[in-house]
Amino acid sequence: MASNRSIYQNIWIPLRLALVMVMFFLVQHYLQVDLRFLANVPRTLEGLLGIVFSPLVHVSYYHLLSNLFPLLCLGTAVFWFYGGIANAVLLRCYFVPQVLVWIFARQYAHVGSSGLVYGLAFFLIFLGFFRKDFKSLFISIIILLFFGGLFYGVLPGQTGVSWESHLAGVIAGAMTAFEFSKKKVGSKV
Repeated sequence: MASNRSIYQNIWIPLRLALVMVMFFLVQHYLQVDLRFLANVPRTLEGLLGIVFSPLVHVSYYHLLSNLFPLLCLGTAVFWFYGGIANAVLLRCYFVPQVLVWIFARQYAHVGSSGLVYGLAFFLIFLGFFRKDFKSLFISIIILLFFGGLFYGVLPGQTGVSWESHLAGVIAGAMTAFEFSKKKVGSKV
């Protein structure tokens, strides 16, 4: 069952996160503050800072907008349909991809929230297939219809794109969905 809370209550946390990303972008591009020191650079001491901050840094308007819209849609869906676990899902999909990137990715400065976006999308997709109930399967199918193109981003090949972040997000989303698939994941009322 969907949340009894209003759409505004369900979008509030994803919206705040999106506003922080916009603020970081405005600081970087209009105040000319170089935020590359916040990148996730695998297996480096300075890259550890990126585990926390790199999802907030985007290199262009296109990069920012291509992450904001899915973050707001997917984040709101997680809070709307699975409010009881939404905070845990959001935190795992934020941090687990960053840790995986820091451990396994190419020696490259990784920034952007695509790992989080992929984590949320694939949590919603996999949860339906793991739980096999009507509501979760229906949500999975809707997410596949609207965000099915995300599958292409997991493949290496596009210059300047951290496919490792995308793949790490898929892993985080799938692991989180599997863990919560046997638990009651209803909404907080």
